[in-house]
Amino acid sequence: MTGAVTHVDDGRAMVNAQAAAGTWKAPTWIDDDQGTISLSQPPVSFTEEVKEPAWEEWARRTLRTDGGRASVQPGYFGMEMRRDGTFQAWNDLFGFGRSYVVQNQHFLAVGNHIGMVSLFVDLPLEVDMYGCDVLSQVGFWPEDASPISAVRRLGPADVITVTESGAVHRHRYATDEEFYGYRETEPDVAAVADSLAVLTANGGEIAVQSPVVHLSGGQDSRVTAAAWAAGGKPAMVQTVGTLQGEVDIARQLVASLEEERSLEERGLTHRVTEPSPTRLSTFSIEDRLSQAMLMWDGDFAPGNLKAAVRRPPARARLTIGGANGEVMHGIYYSTEQILKIVRGLPHPIDRVGTAFNGRSNTERSRPAVLEFLAHQVDFTRGLGHTDATALNVFQMHSKFRRWINAQLTYGSFVLLLNPVFVRASLDLTPEQRLGKVMQKALSRALVPQWEEVPYYKATLAESTTTNRQRGIRTWDTSPGAMERLLHERTAWQQWFEPSVMADLERIVHSGEGNGGHESTLNKAYVLDGIPDHVANLETIRRSIWAER
Repeated sequence: MTGAVTHVDDGRAMVNAQAAAGTWKAPTWIDDDQGTISLSQPPVSFTEEVKEPAWEEWARRTLRTDGGRASVQPGYFGMEMRRDGTFQAWNDLFGFGRSYVVQNQHFLAVGNHIGMVSLFVDLPLEVDMYGCDVLSQVGFWPEDASPISAVRRLGPADVITVTESGAVHRHRYATDEEFYGYRETEPDVAAVADSLAVLTANGGEIAVQSPVVHLSGGQDSRVTAAAWAAGGKPAMVQTVGTLQGEVDIARQLVASLEEERSLEERGLTHRVTEPSPTRLSTFSIEDRLSQAMLMWDGDFAPGNLKAAVRRPPARARLTIGGANGEVMHGIYYSTEQILKIVRGLPHPIDRVGTAFNGRSNTERSRPAVLEFLAHQVDFTRGLGHTDATALNVFQMHSKFRRWINAQLTYGSFVLLLNPVFVRASLDLTPEQRLGKVMQKALSRALVPQWEEVPYYKATLAESTTTNRQRGIRTWDTSPGAMERLLHERTAWQQWFEPSVMADLERIVHSGEGNGGHESTLNKAYVLDGIPDHVANLETIRRSIWAER
């Protein structure tokens, strides 16, 4: 690896490719008289402003203690090899950092690449069928599962310590109750606004290039764009021009900023971009899947196959959007009528079973999802949630933690993982979520003039018509891939009923294919590729172990 740094000491080793060096001004390898800290990307504080010259001192002071780690914005993974012979690896507060562990009588291996840590497994690699079964129906990996049964994800606030003598201990530096537990408290919007402004200032302080801040006509990107504007750092504000309604609202928001102070003075620019089906069609689904497997080994949201998959550039711009805004929405209960239905169920999580009904899936794979959902009922009930807010906890802790695209690169900065924001959002009542209380209050606190600009949400008919006209479904951008999957491949049949997939093919050929059909196909592409990928990793692992 070009530019990689290593630390080797008495049978222990740590390596960092330093891939983030062109994206962040702050280092991911910190060496001093106490030890060496290695980071997937430079984290930032959400509690105190830290200027670039002071960042390294802040990192040394903060990342070596449990209390310090709890004050760091989620979205990274860290390790330290200390001079006293101890080793630690830890994940961020909410477990969003991409980090995996293998532990057996021979090795403890921790890293952010499944293929790498799988080489330390001391038994033949096997596909994690429970994880695959759940992925086939809900579109994300469950709990701490990975495509390989012997490789596990590090969970929220997880810390692994290896002593000088080789003893391994695990603990957590924060509890689920602190951020997800039920309580009857009015959200502190002012504290959220202040913390978001601190966070954007800190992120902008150590970004090599001014970030891309997404702004649509919706609710969540408005909050993050407002937070970035309040933080006072430069950025390119970007709007995807697929829907004209989105563009019109975004331009109104930008114009209202201009009325107070010009974009040039703020260091902001605004650009409307158009998706290019022609550019996408140069990358077949097979090409995209091959690249995705090399980088992520199957642990990624299948929707990533809708675009070209490339290795991140050495010098990338941070991208900032409204991801995780779902904690302030009525997720799975978008109307008062649906909320009433949810409240009539034995437990609100039962609503998820209806949303993910497994209609396309094999009977064999269904029990895993029911088991997974039973685990989530127990988890949310244990935190005191018996009302619809349990669904918001599920969305963030159980789905978004394993589904978010931001964790696939070192160039994403998810503002709405801010722990102050998360805690306040989970204090909302379901009725407050339906009334958009948090979104409106935050926009008002951060950029008051935006309160007068309406939101825009496309109807299903608008989205379907636009996507069809633009030809950006995967069967448009990778012609023949669906047919090759369904008629030349067979591994997908472990998870999807061939008769249902044949019906799907007929619907697509008739011109009536929609986002639901595309989602099913994307899951099938990924799952079909996993057995072969794991088998290839096993061939490599076996050859290495044979030489020991």
